[in-house]
Amino acid sequence: MILIKKTVVSTILLGCFLLFLPMVNAQSPRKLIREANELINLELYDEAIEKLTPLIQKEHPEALLLKGFALMAQEKMDQAISVLEKTMPNYPLENGKNVAAIEAHFYLGQAYRLNENPDKALKEFEKLKQVVVDKQLKADIEQEIQYCLNMKELMAHPVSIRIEHLGEVLNSKYEDHSPITLYDESTIYFTSTRPINEDDNEGAYFENIFVSHWRNNGWTKPKVLKIPGYKNVNRATVGLTPDGQGLIFFQNDGLNGALFISRKTFDGWGEPEPLPQPVNSGYNETHASFSPDGNTIYFSSERPGGFGGKDIYYSHRLPDGTWGKPINAGENINTEMDEEGPFIHPDNKTLYFSSTGHNSMGGYDIFKSTKTEKGWSKAENIGYPINSPSDDVFYVPTPNGQRVYFSSRKEGTIGQSDLFLLHFPEDNERSMAVVSTHIFNSQNQPAEKAVIYIINSKTNERLGAYKVNPTTGKLVTIIPSFQEYKLLIECEGHQPYSQNFKLGMKDDYKSKNRAIYLPAITLKPKLDNTQDNNNINN
Repeated sequence: MILIKKTVVSTILLGCFLLFLPMVNAQSPRKLIREANELINLELYDEAIEKLTPLIQKEHPEALLLKGFALMAQEKMDQAISVLEKTMPNYPLENGKNVAAIEAHFYLGQAYRLNENPDKALKEFEKLKQVVVDKQLKADIEQEIQYCLNMKELMAHPVSIRIEHLGEVLNSKYEDHSPITLYDESTIYFTSTRPINEDDNEGAYFENIFVSHWRNNGWTKPKVLKIPGYKNVNRATVGLTPDGQGLIFFQNDGLNGALFISRKTFDGWGEPEPLPQPVNSGYNETHASFSPDGNTIYFSSERPGGFGGKDIYYSHRLPDGTWGKPINAGENINTEMDEEGPFIHPDNKTLYFSSTGHNSMGGYDIFKSTKTEKGWSKAENIGYPINSPSDDVFYVPTPNGQRVYFSSRKEGTIGQSDLFLLHFPEDNERSMAVVSTHIFNSQNQPAEKAVIYIINSKTNERLGAYKVNPTTGKLVTIIPSFQEYKLLIECEGHQPYSQNFKLGMKDDYKSKNRAIYLPAITLKPKLDNTQDNNNINN
């Protein structure tokens, strides 16, 4: 599954104009165009353009139109616009019956929008709107007009950001996308179609998951993640469990796809298991994100009963460890169009997701919604230039929201899509802290049965109930800085444990490897009820 979405180009009419090709004495133009059209359907755009070269040199109208489409599909918008403008005089909009003319002007309007020129795009779509009679096509034109109006509004109030290309160590000439990192940014996982064997030059492979580590102020050379299971399947990164020890990924064998999880062990990665029902439903589920305490999962699904297309749902873990009935996130998040890529921030209140609805500026845009006492707030577009006229799907910010790892097909990439890091100004900091410790039972083994509560000492608000990693005993949590807390541990057969700690100004999460480590805790065996009560009260 390619998680990086390709340029949104309408294919309503692609190929239809072949029916309108003029008969010529030599059949070669018709044959060349038909063959080029077949190459485009296979996404072999350069080969299609090469096939059309003899006709392009003669400024053949249909050949120019196909070349413009192929350039758009490769997101070479400046070149596409130049080609399409050149052939426009051959396609006057005289009436609504000229299919090729409608197609040509629709492509040009889309190219203008995708090139961030909404004013020119609006002119093309308004002209089309006057002559088109087909209801579906008219609706598509209205949607394009709305995209342009949304774009003008968002571009008028740009967000201040800095974009950093993550370099040749991580990126390749192939598809590199869907990056996710540990909370401390010491490890990055991403999806790539590069060959597993460097000496293999036969071209793009199945999607595989690669891993790199931050060492000596730089990323190590990526290596394929060795997860047991099927060979020759597409696997794409989706998310991590809160402790960073479980990797969620989408697996597709070419027929069906579902969400799986593999957990880290001392020997590598364990056998992947499908996420249980009702998360995987037999319909299309593509993305998932756990809450910081691991007790809620947010996911996108095409299952029936939603608002339309893909919707975002969430499910709570029940006391017996199973997952409860999925709850639709509601009309403030979901629309009659598609919603994708949910990511719940470590603050456990902010949900990031992608949508083709709301006030998108074209295709998928990134939105956010905040959990309130009344439910989820109305979706808010996170703004331009984070969002673009093309699809923007995978958005995973660091705990303080200061940085976002993402992938893009923007010009200047090494390959088809590259990995980038987005930086916000310092005054946008959320001031969150990564807190970690190790908890062991009285036999000095990981206290896997322990339940850990973190409570705000001032408000008495319980931030969550956590579990340690059963293999290492490690606890990792993300909580607001500038606060005082109580750490409370309950474990069957052991005395309750409590500890107070404070997070100050220097503890907020600003850079890689910045985490607060509390001393390791070893629980004492349970003695009697009196001592239990004394421990809780201390």
